[in-house]
Amino acid sequence: FGPVLSVLTFRTPAEAVEKANNTPYGLSAGVWTDKGSRILWMSQQLRAGVVWANTFNRFDPTSPFGGYKESGYGREGGRHGLQAYLKAAEAA
Repeated sequence: FGPVLSVLTFRTPAEAVEKANNTPYGLSAGVWTDKGSRILWMSQQLRAGVVWANTFNRFDPTSPFGGYKESGYGREGGRHGLQAYLKAAEAA
């Protein structure tokens, strides 16, 4: 297990998203741009557990974390991470 970083060229943001989503991995992604609307659009399109905008490896410890595809299943942390350890109270 280890980090994977790919460096590819692209002509449009849509092409960048297509290339990023066409991998077996999906733990995290990063968008570097000066346009807020592009950050919002790309973060909704990218299939990654977390998408950073103009930064890297910054987390809110209360938010859930997890990946897609070969980079994970489910979520850790936050309320979502606790769900796997809880079960509904059974009716008496």
